[in-house]
Amino acid sequence: MALCNYTSCLAPTTGTSPQLFAATLQYFAAAQCLLNHQNIPDTPILNYQSFDFIIIGGGTAGSVLVKRLSEVKHWKILLIEAGGDPPVESHIPGLDNSLTDDDFNWNYVSMNNGVIDQAIINGSINLSRGKMFGGSSSLNDMHYFRGHDQDYQKWFDAGNTDWTHDDIYRCFKKIENLQNEKMLKDPAIRKYYGDKGEIVLNRFNSTDRDLMNSVLKSWHEMGFRYVPDLNMVGLMGSGIVTATAADGERQSTYTAYLEPIKNKWNVKILKNAVARKLLITNDSKLCFGVEVEKDGKILNFYATHEVILSAGAVNTPHLLMLSGIGPKEHLHSKNVTCLVESPMVGQNLQDHLVVPITVYGDGPEKPTEKETHRDIIDYLLDRKGRLAESAKFTDITAFYSTKNKPYHPEFQLYLSIVPKNTTDLDVLLKSQYRYKDSIIDSMTKLNKNHSLYFFAFNLLHPYSRGNISLNTNNPMDTPLIFTNYFSDPRDLKLAVQGLKMASKVVKTSFFKNGGFLGRMNWEACDDFELDSEAYWECVSMNMVTSMSHLAGTCRMGPDPKTAVVTSRLKVHGVSHLRVVDASVMPEITSGNINGPCIMIAERGAEFIMEDYYNFK
Repeated sequence: MALCNYTSCLAPTTGTSPQLFAATLQYFAAAQCLLNHQNIPDTPILNYQSFDFIIIGGGTAGSVLVKRLSEVKHWKILLIEAGGDPPVESHIPGLDNSLTDDDFNWNYVSMNNGVIDQAIINGSINLSRGKMFGGSSSLNDMHYFRGHDQDYQKWFDAGNTDWTHDDIYRCFKKIENLQNEKMLKDPAIRKYYGDKGEIVLNRFNSTDRDLMNSVLKSWHEMGFRYVPDLNMVGLMGSGIVTATAADGERQSTYTAYLEPIKNKWNVKILKNAVARKLLITNDSKLCFGVEVEKDGKILNFYATHEVILSAGAVNTPHLLMLSGIGPKEHLHSKNVTCLVESPMVGQNLQDHLVVPITVYGDGPEKPTEKETHRDIIDYLLDRKGRLAESAKFTDITAFYSTKNKPYHPEFQLYLSIVPKNTTDLDVLLKSQYRYKDSIIDSMTKLNKNHSLYFFAFNLLHPYSRGNISLNTNNPMDTPLIFTNYFSDPRDLKLAVQGLKMASKVVKTSFFKNGGFLGRMNWEACDDFELDSEAYWECVSMNMVTSMSHLAGTCRMGPDPKTAVVTSRLKVHGVSHLRVVDASVMPEITSGNINGPCIMIAERGAEFIMEDYYNFK
């Protein structure tokens, strides 16, 4: 079907020119359709229906679990997801900044404790969590890190003996399908990664490779040596990130695991449905099902084998507490009957906090309207260009430490580059970071004549612990999230050391001619000398935000007084109930936690197979 009457807008021609123009326009119209993924059918499910397994949460971990368990053909699986199908923006890497709609993002905010984040609107920071199939893997920045061996040694040393180095390494290789040609030419890298897994690993085709190489050279001058693959060397040094992307599209656990099996006969999927509480017997403490709200109706579903919670580090402890599993006094204060006292439910919250370092200098110009149109054409034609790479952060990063011989990295740097005179910078800063006006004004003023290099500093292994608690006993009410950043003074001391090291980038060969460290104007910090320890202490306390790498709120361990689940992820004190998501981490891993979350799901699936199917 013609898009318009081409003969009316073309001058007289001979030959096949009109047909060529028409065919080209038709191609681009059709190419848009190729971006769409067919929605998962919302199959009606009868109330009181029974399944072998019920998985609550179709996010990063839940999507993996449903595929693995469905491989046993006689098992019937029900997957319950509070959100729905990811929008087209989820599949296009360059639109990852736009995934903020409440339909696709839980958009949690932290509680204001009156101590930190006073330069943030309402003292509350954004905590982005995916509310759709694939969960946060459908909206994150697609950086793939395994974590550090020492991270998992801590898990093992805490009594989690089912998590050996060999077990974890095997599960990672099972996930991975490395397809980057340059990386595959290196025999050591090729051997390190898996090549038959569901998650395609590649690298973004950066449109600013020369600029990225200049920043990498700066980091190398600072002692953050360049390495060809960060995962393989234990996340120390600087380099180009490995990404969960395939042919210019995001590789979430939705596209890699769930979408291919959405029509399997033994899988039923209930979307836009909220789990209200677990069904647990009062006497034997056996979990036999779940109560769900769907389209205003209350439904009950039953599990003959297990209910598996994969709702994430916020919603998993929230649902446990709503169901009577948690700290006894807290449950009673919210008029929830305590069935199983489990004091660590919702405790041990960990995250990779972010402190901003703003450097200004020469850089790329803002794309013109014509260049933006060219980006769209390049993407539709070849899945290349700016839309084929994350808009949140560039594809380079650095891991480093204050120690000369560290056993794992202490800090990580991400980089965003904002072209000179970006007119909507104020909107971006307010929506993503919730900075107050004085800070935004200072940044936009400097950005008028200089490109902004926004270095996001991460503290990888915080001592501070936050918590999640019930707001009310209404399942539809958002839980209370206390990040408690810098509540342990060791974190602030470490952060200042790491920030002082990172700010030296302005003295490197690339930045020293015209580059400078910009002051973020906030009244409490204005009297401190720029780049002094006092300045960074003030910036850290008042402007700290989150990478949204939330973990640890149902930590695993052998003692029910200090852990929520066992080493095999079974909930202490309740039979037929398991947790498989980031909440089980005793200690948060180094770098982005998407890869470790998928690994946890693969390992959790192995436990279930071993328990019910004699799988080895």
